[in-house]
Amino acid sequence: MRVGTIAYATSQGLGHLAKSFYDAGVITDVIIFRHPHGEERAPTHTEWYPEGTLILDKPPFAGEALERFLDDLDVMLYFETPFDWGFADRCRRRKVTTAIIPMYEWFLERPPHKFDLFINPSKLDQQYFPSGIHVPIPVEDDIVWSQREYAMNFLHNAGHIGSRNHKGTLELLKAIPYVKSPINLTVRCQNANGLRKLIVSAGLVRDDRVHFTFGEIPRDELFTAKHDVYIAPEKYNGLSLPLQEAYASGMPVMSSRRFPNTDWLPNELLIPVSSTRRAQTMGGHLSFDESVMEPVGIAAMIDEWYGKPISSISEMGRQYREANSWSALKPQYMKALESIL
Repeated sequence: MRVGTIAYATSQGLGHLAKSFYDAGVITDVIIFRHPHGEERAPTHTEWYPEGTLILDKPPFAGEALERFLDDLDVMLYFETPFDWGFADRCRRRKVTTAIIPMYEWFLERPPHKFDLFINPSKLDQQYFPSGIHVPIPVEDDIVWSQREYAMNFLHNAGHIGSRNHKGTLELLKAIPYVKSPINLTVRCQNANGLRKLIVSAGLVRDDRVHFTFGEIPRDELFTAKHDVYIAPEKYNGLSLPLQEAYASGMPVMSSRRFPNTDWLPNELLIPVSSTRRAQTMGGHLSFDESVMEPVGIAAMIDEWYGKPISSISEMGRQYREANSWSALKPQYMKALESIL
């Protein structure tokens, strides 16, 4: 079975997700879609894929090279979006079935193409696309588990910040003045200007307990044993790779007490949600419940857990890593894709 994709090759969630599926051998053929933010903000890692891999700059996708790409394919597997809905239909006309791993918050209300299969990465996505099947995203093999003992050093990865500040970075910064404990908090962000704006918006003055890291961190250094607890009071989404990777590395995860977090993370660390509101990432996309996270509530949970023993929860992360490894889940992906041939 030959499985193709069109994907970013950039240091962000979607880029790493596609690379993981390629490295695991689920995807056999790749076309790189250059990120619209440009090379300066989102450099293309051509070294991730074989030399000569086709690179596309913008839709619509058409031409002889693309037709030859489709010649021997059985399935096109997309992540979140096909980028060009017309080309997804072209796949169907060429007798190539289409599958998607959706992210409900970025899916169109009225999509112009009907996919043959939805592989939902979370149980919340499964509620939005009930005709599909739920298969968790596998933990990458290079995620190293380390035992954590006490909740002393906290970590927050803001990444590129994302839409609607969905990782709760602003609320976390606003929570710091309410935290009574002598914590050690590291806040990282690839978008330096964006993080500086959030710091100003939060009104955060210098605090020796908080340390900021600007720029990209190598993946093998993201969740090392120097940090004990991962904190991200996220407002929405089903799949959250940072939460999964942190938990699998042995870090207890302090996120929002909402579904689907409550389904797979230890609930005792989850921060209560004060309320919810309907929201959209953009017009024309599906609406969803967005959690409202109060800084005082975030601070209270930090203080409740600061200094507590966490070794048993860290061990649960190791068990999660094993149960959701590529060796455990790859057969489910292959079976799902074979079902639409």
